[in-house]
Amino acid sequence: MHINLRNLEAINGLPLQRTMLNQNQRRRLEAIDRWLREIQDSEELRQVEYCPDVALGDAIQAVGELLQSHEPYDYKPSNFTDDQWLKYLEQKPVMHIRRVNNWREKVRSFIQDAAKEVAILSLLTTGFMVVGTIFCHGVDRIEQSRGEEYQPTWINNGKIFEGSAIASIAVFLGTSLTGACVAGDRKDD
Repeated sequence: MHINLRNLEAINGLPLQRTMLNQNQRRRLEAIDRWLREIQDSEELRQVEYCPDVALGDAIQAVGELLQSHEPYDYKPSNFTDDQWLKYLEQKPVMHIRRVNNWREKVRSFIQDAAKEVAILSLLTTGFMVVGTIFCHGVDRIEQSRGEEYQPTWINNGKIFEGSAIASIAVFLGTSLTGACVAGDRKDD
């Protein structure tokens, strides 16, 4: 490909036409500049292991140069009032990402949630049954002190509470084991 230097010089000699941004576009660029600086200075970005081809600093520099090279040409006070402008600058960009779970993840999540609820409920039930067992054994000791009028009703109630506490502990261990197995299966995928 041959480049004619005379044509190139003629092109360079043409008057430069400047395209101007309107006031709303300038304000949006200023907001973008502020948001990029906030992201660049944030602690969260420092924690992310992210090495793009173009750094945020390059984007900030590009926006800054664009803002410097364009003079506002359509400034009208009716575009934005100062309060509207401040509200506009305070808006933060929000990205809503919806992650669709497949049926396996839904089932796994359901099993884990159910196991967690049952484990908590069975642990609370175990605590109440242990308290009931202790109470029944205490009342049985009081009844034994009566002598001949003693009837073993409270010790039988204590055994019922004791058996319920043991069954509740078994339910707690079973649901905890189920939840752990399902959670461990997630890491294998």
